[in-house]
Amino acid sequence: MAEPREHRVLNINVGVLGHVDSGKTSLVAALSSTLSTAALDKHPQSRERGITLDLGFSAFAAPLPRHLAHLPYNELQFTLVDCPGHASLIRTIIGGARIIDMMVLVVDITKGLQAQTAECLVVGEMAAQHLVVALNKTDLIPEQDRPKAIKKAQKRLGAAFASTRFAGAPMVPVCARPGACAGADGAAAGGAAAGAEGIEELKGALLGMAAPRAAAAGAPLLFAVDHCFAIRGQGTVLTGTVLQGGVSVNDTIELPALKISRQARRRYAPARTGDQLRAALQPLRGQWTRRQGACCGQLAVKSIQMFRRPARAAAQGDRAALLVTQLDPKLMERGLAAAPGSVPAFCGAVATVEKVRFFDGPVPGKVKYHVNVGHETVMAEATFFGLPDGGGGTQEDALQQMISSLEAMSLHLPPAEAFDWEQEYAWQDQLYGLEGRPHIQGQNDQQLLQAAAAEGPPADAAVHFGPQWALLKFDQPLTAPSDSAVIGARLDLDSQGGSCRLAFYGRIVSPLDTGDPSQLARLQVFKPKERCGTIERIAPDGSHAICRGLFKKETDVGPFMGAAVTTARGEAGAVEGRFGTSGKVRLDFSAAPLAPAGERAARDNAVALRYKKFVFAAKDGRRRIRQ
Repeated sequence: MAEPREHRVLNINVGVLGHVDSGKTSLVAALSSTLSTAALDKHPQSRERGITLDLGFSAFAAPLPRHLAHLPYNELQFTLVDCPGHASLIRTIIGGARIIDMMVLVVDITKGLQAQTAECLVVGEMAAQHLVVALNKTDLIPEQDRPKAIKKAQKRLGAAFASTRFAGAPMVPVCARPGACAGADGAAAGGAAAGAEGIEELKGALLGMAAPRAAAAGAPLLFAVDHCFAIRGQGTVLTGTVLQGGVSVNDTIELPALKISRQARRRYAPARTGDQLRAALQPLRGQWTRRQGACCGQLAVKSIQMFRRPARAAAQGDRAALLVTQLDPKLMERGLAAAPGSVPAFCGAVATVEKVRFFDGPVPGKVKYHVNVGHETVMAEATFFGLPDGGGGTQEDALQQMISSLEAMSLHLPPAEAFDWEQEYAWQDQLYGLEGRPHIQGQNDQQLLQAAAAEGPPADAAVHFGPQWALLKFDQPLTAPSDSAVIGARLDLDSQGGSCRLAFYGRIVSPLDTGDPSQLARLQVFKPKERCGTIERIAPDGSHAICRGLFKKETDVGPFMGAAVTTARGEAGAVEGRFGTSGKVRLDFSAAPLAPAGERAARDNAVALRYKKFVFAAKDGRRRIRQ
């Protein structure tokens, strides 16, 4: 007799995000039919304060829609990830971004877009493939005015979403808890309130856009752990979502974050030299694999459950609970489990980045930001750079290019083309957005942008909208996939100020050891420089000249030997060597002799030496100065 076919479920993770008190948890309760161990504000403080403090998980099932009927599944399951909306909990929201496939943005129809709504939209643009807007609390509008108010809200929000990846997103009016007090975001433990409106329409919108996440062939296991607890006599349960790869009973997994010991983190903080940093990050594999019990590095998966159903394996996109032994749950609250050796540890990275257009003010370089990578939020210094020039274009073109780059940064797609280490990049004093950035070398960035803006239409030729990158130097080592998303924020700003605090976002293209000068030297980032001097004497035949003011007497002229110089008349020469001890130099114009002194005005004797100074090249190396 043939064995019965396995009941296969297609799981899609739906992030439910929105401003605090918009009714997210109430909406999740109205949608859900199955609750996990951390659903609907089970945290005691959540109930006490009336707001969501952590990620909550629940689910509802539905038949496969017609456009998915060809897939080898029997049922469709939506796992709802209830994210907190309070401004102080943005770290938790960002931490849940990687597991999201779709997003429901909950908007209080009586208030419209609010500060944290914009922050959630930024997270959604990176994490989600599709967006559905739930216009909640429609019961607070008098019934006779409701249709007009809904239409007005849809029009207003549609205009706001037109400049995002989610232009044309469906908007469904709902009432998750009819008669609830305004401002209550909690839900009763028993589930949805009676009489909830618009729920079936919202489910229909989700069904219409449901699509499986593209699987990366042969990718190693990556499992996002969001909850960890012990079961007496059995072991420790890790609940979470399979981000890539798969896991089966009896497989071996490891917890990468535990590889960096507390001692290593303490050693890293005051470290200054490359040797100290490398020592701090040295994997403790010998100690790790020999340890037993709570700190065992490699763990065997004893059993798997998916929403209380036993399973033999879990695949990409599935939400599952893994039972392991010899792990102290206190050591693992949230993080990653992975195939052994597949997740690196690093203290720096190069990332392709974009400025968040909702962020007010500049995003300067060489300052520290709260940077989220994976499930960790650490302080990092950001240095921005980009291509030295590029096409002009308009702000409309720039917006479309930004949206296209966002799609390339999506966590649902494989990384874009590899970072080009042979390319020369221009250092930027800040990260630029839709205003564009300079591509004329040798001028101050801000002055150039102001001049371009004052000149009107010709400004298109003075700025460009090419790709930008950031070198991130983390204050402490972290473990994360080498293609992780990054979000930089100014969480030190007033969370009650009503402005978006997310400054930039992007994706890692190459982890590196920022304490190793040889690795940093591979990064060819330059600052355009200019030295000015004056011709003091000209040889009778015009083939040579003596120049003062180009260098100080203590300057090492060696790196500038042979460097090209130009006079105010456009005459080209080269630095030949030092002349005397006062800082003067001898210039060679033998290829195109200078005009005689009697034919020259005083201003014609001005000399300029333009060059590129490479920021990360060895200070004593000739490669630091190039033209």
